[in-house]
Amino acid sequence: MATLTYKDRSFQGQESETILDCLIRNGEKIPHSCKSGICQSCVMKTNDPVDLVSQKGLKPTKKEAGLFYTCQQSLNKDFEVFDSHESGPPIDGEIISQQRVSSSVVILKIQLDSPLEYKAGQFVNVFRTDQLCRSYSLASVSNNQIIELHVRKVPEGSMSNWLYDSNLLGQKITLSGPVGECYLTQDMENDDLLLIGVGTGLAPLYGIVHEAIANGFKGKITLFHGGLRLESLYLVEELKNLEQTHSQFNYFPVYLLGESKEGFLQGDLVELLKKHEFDLKNTTVMVCGDPDMVKKLKQTVFLKGVSSKKIFSDAFVSNKKV
Repeated sequence: MATLTYKDRSFQGQESETILDCLIRNGEKIPHSCKSGICQSCVMKTNDPVDLVSQKGLKPTKKEAGLFYTCQQSLNKDFEVFDSHESGPPIDGEIISQQRVSSSVVILKIQLDSPLEYKAGQFVNVFRTDQLCRSYSLASVSNNQIIELHVRKVPEGSMSNWLYDSNLLGQKITLSGPVGECYLTQDMENDDLLLIGVGTGLAPLYGIVHEAIANGFKGKITLFHGGLRLESLYLVEELKNLEQTHSQFNYFPVYLLGESKEGFLQGDLVELLKKHEFDLKNTTVMVCGDPDMVKKLKQTVFLKGVSSKKIFSDAFVSNKKV
């Protein structure tokens, strides 16, 4: 069996085990969340050769520095690994607002102790004092020192249940990041925006909408927010008010199940999107939320004729308990 060395300790690997799983099994508190090579919370450093899959998506400079996803690297030979803070140095903050906007979604506002450079649409890793770590998208505009997170309560989710159920006003919390590439860039300045969020996939798009309007974005901004039922949707009135005060912004709240209601679209979001007409060549599309829905929605806009270079996404991949 292969041997894993970390902080002058050596561990024997088990068959088909990843480096992350080996460290956790031996009691090491390694930050981790999605276990899919996306959130970057488990990134560590090694001087040993790694598999290509364990560096997929990392920037060349990070690859050259020996950084890799421990959740993706099999312990198929001897390794020595070291800590890394490549998802960003930890930043402390305090929860100053906790608003439960539905039976399963809570909006948190966190006052950061120090500035965090980020772009609207990116996500951060949130750490509890016991080092439990999960990733959540930023719903606030870029570089605001009060950040906003939308958290969906998941059955048996250790972090999400704590964030939803507990009274956390004044609670200290630690974050790292930012991570993610679903945000506005200068290349999009002359495009229209088609934003499609499912569930709390609204969060990154909510920040992007506000940032685009605040920065004088010239193109059309269209937001579809989908949920299973009418009750699944949130921030509806605020977004409708924003639509009334900004002619370039169009908002479509959509739910799948239940009776139709004025002011909402009722039906399959994918099918509705197929019928939605927009400038295929000059529109940037962003899709966020449930991975299966994100995949279907991306396929839909691609098949309609949108270039893959103009389609951005943030699939909320998670482990089983978030």
